[in-house]
Amino acid sequence: MTNQAPPIWTNSHLDYQKRVITDYVAMLDPSDAPFVEAIGGLDGASSKFKFTATGIKYEWLEDTLSPLSVSSGETAAIASTATSVTLATGNVNALEPGHILKVDSEYLWVSAVGSAAITVTRGFGGTSAATHASNSVLEIIGQARLEGAESVPMGFTNLTNDWNYSQIFHKEIKLTGSAPLVEVYGITDPYEYQAAKSLPEMMRLIEKTLQYGKRATTNADALTTSPRTMGGVDEFLNASKSNIKTAQATALTVTDIENTLKMAYEDGSSGQFTAIINPTDFQRITALYNNSSFIRYPPEQTRVGMVPATIVTPFGNVDFVLDRWQKANYIYFIKPENMGMLTLRPWQIEDLAKGGDYERKQLVGEFGFAVKLPKSMAVLQLS
Repeated sequence: MTNQAPPIWTNSHLDYQKRVITDYVAMLDPSDAPFVEAIGGLDGASSKFKFTATGIKYEWLEDTLSPLSVSSGETAAIASTATSVTLATGNVNALEPGHILKVDSEYLWVSAVGSAAITVTRGFGGTSAATHASNSVLEIIGQARLEGAESVPMGFTNLTNDWNYSQIFHKEIKLTGSAPLVEVYGITDPYEYQAAKSLPEMMRLIEKTLQYGKRATTNADALTTSPRTMGGVDEFLNASKSNIKTAQATALTVTDIENTLKMAYEDGSSGQFTAIINPTDFQRITALYNNSSFIRYPPEQTRVGMVPATIVTPFGNVDFVLDRWQKANYIYFIKPENMGMLTLRPWQIEDLAKGGDYERKQLVGEFGFAVKLPKSMAVLQLS
């Protein structure tokens, strides 16, 4: 071998140089679960719902107070002289003699309650008797019983129940017999590394299940033939169970937000709300409040901008939770005390049977989701 001309350069022995590699593996990938955290973690429902047993299907009970309005069941307009008013099926059960009703600007006093109709005194309290539409709603505004009157029974509201399933989440970790023996930069124990990586991966799936989950409707108890799936937030906060407000304009307004919360307020809700919100929709919120109508800066201030953490409305204050997984154009105004996750099987790593030149472990957990009193919450759907 002949000598090379000096000097010796850094690239003279490239094939034999030690590689400069960090002994740390950096990773940038969304792995947060803000919705799960906002409702108390993976077992927040245990204290909120007070379940007395464990199982794959769980139910909770709800009740309401008696309604404060009844609906007419007349087929024609209610004449100004009519003293008997037929109500919609079952509506008489909300009344007893002495109730005072209001329809349009007229007051009516209930003197008797029959099986389908009520007898009323028209123009009560100095109001004027008038003709009313056949489908009128009669608001219950008070009660004035006759002195010495006999007690009479009044109807009651039945308990209702809602339910959901638990759902199994799983990932297998499989390494050859040689893999754990090979030294790798940044990884001390490959099993621990893969397990630590798998947990946030699974949490992402739980977070997405809260957004998109569909409750099993067919043979969900057939454990090996049908996947058991839990319903997500849309299973409970939908038009039939909750308050849905659709903003017609692309530009979000303060009125849109207040009208959405107002619906929940009118159904009995109040106090603090938490808004789970997509980043793009949060930009709309920021643009709405970060302007000269709400904030002023002195000329010498060079750092400007405001990110609203809480907004104050007449119907309750709202804390915002930014959620990268949240669907765009939907803002969920939730009451964290009325929803939560339920853990049937907490996350655990289990050894699997060895079948060849490899070792296997599995990460498995089983969780569910419960929502009570959906009308205490609301959804703003943006166009």
